[in-house]
Amino acid sequence: MDSSMNDIAVKKFFDDNFVIRHLVVNESKEKKNLENPGAIDLLTKYHGNDDGIPYWLIFDKNGNLLADSQIRPSGAGMDTKGKNSGCPANEEEVNYFITVLKNTTTLNTQQLGLIKERFRKNE
Repeated sequence: MDSSMNDIAVKKFFDDNFVIRHLVVNESKEKKNLENPGAIDLLTKYHGNDDGIPYWLIFDKNGNLLADSQIRPSGAGMDTKGKNSGCPANEEEVNYFITVLKNTTTLNTQQLGLIKERFRKNE
C-alpha cells in the first residue's frame, strides 16, 4: 500500500489530503518490541483484529472514524463486518477505495482516476 501511495504519480494527492500514520501490530514473538503500544487495542476497537494487514482507517480532524478498509454490503453500517480490502488491487477493492477517497477528500475525477489506475497495477 505504501508503494502505491508513494508512487510519484499520486503521492501528492495523499500528502495533501491525509496525515498518514503507521501502526505496527501482530509481530512475531521475537519482534514484539516493534509493536506500537495501544495499536492492537485500536485495531480491535475498529474491528480489524482478525482481518489481516494492511488494515486502514480514515478519521476526520476530530478523531471521528469516517471509513475503513472493510467492504460491506450496500447500506450496511460501520458496525457490520465486511471484507478487508487491504491494499486495494482488484476491481472491487479499488472501486471501494476510490469511493472512500471521493467521500473523504476533495480529489477531482482526474486525480481519482490516476489513483485508480495506480492501484489496479497491484493485482
